[in-house]
Amino acid sequence: MRRPISLALAALVAFGALTACTPQAEPEAASTPTPKAPTPTPTPTVEALLVGPGDKPPTLFGEDCGSALSPEDVRRVTGAELSLASSDSAGQVGNVGGLACSWEAEGTAVRIEILPRAGLGDAQFPVDQAAYYFDDCVAEWVCSGRTETVELWLSASFQYFPGTDRAQIDAWTSDLAGVVFANAAATESRPWTRDRTGWWGDLDCEALAGVMSRELGAELTGAKGGYIDPPLPGVLLAAEASKWSNCYLQDETRALEISSSSGGAWALPSSPDDEAFETGVPGITAWIDSGFWSTTAAGYTMTDGVNMLSAYVPTDAPWSAEDAVRALARAVADWQ
Repeated sequence: MRRPISLALAALVAFGALTACTPQAEPEAASTPTPKAPTPTPTPTVEALLVGPGDKPPTLFGEDCGSALSPEDVRRVTGAELSLASSDSAGQVGNVGGLACSWEAEGTAVRIEILPRAGLGDAQFPVDQAAYYFDDCVAEWVCSGRTETVELWLSASFQYFPGTDRAQIDAWTSDLAGVVFANAAATESRPWTRDRTGWWGDLDCEALAGVMSRELGAELTGAKGGYIDPPLPGVLLAAEASKWSNCYLQDETRALEISSSSGGAWALPSSPDDEAFETGVPGITAWIDSGFWSTTAAGYTMTDGVNMLSAYVPTDAPWSAEDAVRALARAVADWQ
């Protein structure tokens, strides 16, 4: 027996009402992914340049003192109108990668030496010279100050600034150094280290006198020498780092003066006008120093390929200057 359509519809409505009241399960919350920490970009490591034992290191500021300090900086600090007179990276300062700068006008000057610790190694300013340069002060002549960072050492010398005192000099040094250090930090430069293989130590003047006496058939005594005039403080420190050494080999009436500098082979010959001199010793190259002039002596330079040596040799001795230089070359060969 068929049910009436009305009853069937009623049953569907009732079923719909029941299902509508049935509670529905809560949907599971979607899990939020944890963001990954960004992978840090590694800073590229710049490989340090290895400078050969007898090669010249890179010079600070590309050998341009104008990049280290401007005349406006000097005027702001000292009040003096000075012009850049020289940017020098020769000699002892250049041998450590340093830069010597001078601003000058009518007898007044500011001279600064900027030296990298990479070239100084463990060299320190001579303790016995510190008071002369950095404590005593003659404002009418010259006063010097010094300061340093982990990477740089700087000295500043102020010539003919009457009325200044030690406190003023130290303040000026600090002020100018702050500008130099900031400019250095902003300059891109490759780090470097110095290979000191084969570097000479201090000359043994007595031993050298003995060798030269035997070679020349002479009676020579040896004594330590030094500077005729006090060098600028940065030059003195650079010379310490280069193991600069000086001897006088002397008989009764004359002296043979010898100076050596470790790592200074790059500086020879010192002039294109220097004439090559044959030493007769393999590995030892020498020149006649065209920049030296004397009526009683001749100047020579020589190198073993790493170090440099200069000699001022009497020309009025019982032995010839040429024989003395060849004997010196044989002695140098024994130091290698």
